[in-house]
Amino acid sequence: MSELRALALELRHAIIECPDVDLLSLERFPFGSCGDTSVLLGQYLHDNDQGVWTYVSAWDGGSSHAWIEKNGLRVDLTADQFDGVHEPVIIASGGGWHDRFTVDAAASHGALIDVREDFARRDLLRAYQRLTAFINRRGRSAASPL
Repeated sequence: MSELRALALELRHAIIECPDVDLLSLERFPFGSCGDTSVLLGQYLHDNDQGVWTYVSAWDGGSSHAWIEKNGLRVDLTADQFDGVHEPVIIASGGGWHDRFTVDAAASHGALIDVREDFARRDLLRAYQRLTAFINRRGRSAASPL
């Protein structure tokens, strides 16, 4: 799980620090960015030999949220947009904070850029390429512990 945490932190750091991501949903990261961030994270983990993850869309009253899951393991880079959550990256096996949400199974899908609609796919791919280039320029695992 340490490699998974390192990869998640790398991407989160890049989203915060990369000057030219140019993706509207990430401008106020982590606020309002859970959907695109989850797809970007799923793609990043896939490209780093962590397999295909599932994008999970869920609701709690009037609030929506998204994260990724695989084999019962949840990874969330944006939970700290909610009051009372202070962890920059949540990696958990079931239970916990996420259980307050009702999962919308119809809105869940593979957490890969290719799954998104054409207009979103183009923007996500461009942002992903910029983020991974930023990570590669800084050196792998150079992300500060956020």
